[in-house]
Amino acid sequence: MGRAIAVRRWTNTALECYKRGCVCEGCFYTDFFNGTSHRCQMKASVLELVRVLGKPDVEMQQVLND
Repeated sequence: MGRAIAVRRWTNTALECYKRGCVCEGCFYTDFFNGTSHRCQMKASVLELVRVLGKPDVEMQQVLND
């Protein structure tokens, strides 16, 4: 998925990504990476944080479909 990373704690940005379900569409940082050859690595970081530290104690966003 991405480069090997070392994770130590849940950051605010990682928590926001986790709450979004790691869905990049509509994320604040999507515009930051548009037009560059780089990709956001936050999903890989979130997955590693969950693996190493477990799920954070936050409320998940509820998605309602019509």
